[in-house]
Amino acid sequence: MTSQLPWPSWMLIPAAWPACRRLASRCLEIAAGHELPPTLMLVGEAGLGREALAVDLAAGLAVHGGPPAGCNCPGCDRVRRGVHPDVEIVTLEPKKGDGSIDQTREPRRGVHPDVEIVTPETKRSDISIDQTRELIGRLDRRPYEGQRRVVVFSSCQTPPLNTEAATTLLKTLEEPPGHVTFLLLAANPNRVLPTIQSRSVQVRVPLPGHAETAELVAAACGTDPAQSTALLQACHGHPAVALATGDPSLLATAEHLEALLPAALAGDGAALLRTAQLIQRAPEALTLAVATLLREAASAPVEDAERVLAAAAALVAAERRRAALRLDHETAVLGALTPFAAGRL
Repeated sequence: MTSQLPWPSWMLIPAAWPACRRLASRCLEIAAGHELPPTLMLVGEAGLGREALAVDLAAGLAVHGGPPAGCNCPGCDRVRRGVHPDVEIVTLEPKKGDGSIDQTREPRRGVHPDVEIVTPETKRSDISIDQTRELIGRLDRRPYEGQRRVVVFSSCQTPPLNTEAATTLLKTLEEPPGHVTFLLLAANPNRVLPTIQSRSVQVRVPLPGHAETAELVAAACGTDPAQSTALLQACHGHPAVALATGDPSLLATAEHLEALLPAALAGDGAALLRTAQLIQRAPEALTLAVATLLREAASAPVEDAERVLAAAAALVAAERRRAALRLDHETAVLGALTPFAAGRL
C-alpha cells in the first residue's frame, strides 16, 4: 500500500528488531500506567530506528485499546501508512509565494486535513513559526477516533526547527493538553535548544547490530547483502551516510576519496580540485571525506597527524559556513583544504 509518511518504507524496518521492539513495549507499558512523560525526545541517527520507534509508539498511543508494539490491526496499519487522523507528522512544509518553485505544486494530503506530506521538490529549509502556530491551534481538539493525539516532529534540532518556531512551542511543551503526546526526533541533542531539551525526556534509540545494519542498507540501496556489507566498510562505519543517499555508487566514491585525499594534502592541485568536484556532485561524500581523513590521521606519523586532523575539522567548519552562506560545495571544499595541501601524509 502507498504510504503518506514523509519517510521511505525501509525506515520502518527497525521496528521489528528485538532491541527496538523491547524499547517500544516498555514505553507503552509505562503509558498504560499513565506515567509516560508527555514529551519524549527519540535520539538516534536518521534511518537507524528513531523513525520506526516513533511510528510504533504513535500507533500504540493513539489507536483505541492501546495495542502492543508491532500490532498489525487496521488502526496501527493506518498509522504506519500515515493516514490516521490522530497522528500528525510535523516536517518541512512547501515553500509558498517566494517564486523559487513551481507554484502549481500542492502538498499531498492523507484522509484528514491535519495530516499532510510534502514532496521533496517543494520543501522549505526549516520548520517555520507559522507551521508551529497552526499546529498549536489544533491541539485542543479531542482525538477523532483514538485514545490520544500524537505529534511527531521529524527533527527538533535547530535547524531545521527554527528558533522562532521552537520558542512558540515551549509553552505547549511545558503544559501540553492531557490528550497529546509529543515525539521529537533528534540525531544530536546538543543541536536542540536547551529550552526544548529541558521540557523533554530523552530516549536513546538502540544502535543496530552489524547484520541489522547490513539488512537496512540493502533495503535502502537495493543491493544484496554482500554489496551492502562492502558499502558499509567503504563508509568507514557510518551507515547513516549510506542510508542518506540510498545509492550503491557511494562505494566507488569512497574508493576515489581514499586515493584523492592523500594526494591532495601532499600538494597535488589536480587531486584537490577533483576532490572538490566529486563532493560538488555528491555532497554526501563530504562525510566520507572527513571519515577518510580521520582514518589517515590514525595511521600517519605524529608530525603529520595534527595537520590531517586540522584538515578534517576545517571540512566540518566549511560545511557549516557553506550551509549558512549558501555557497556551493566545490568552493567550500577548496577553501577548507587548500591551506593544508602542502607536505605529505
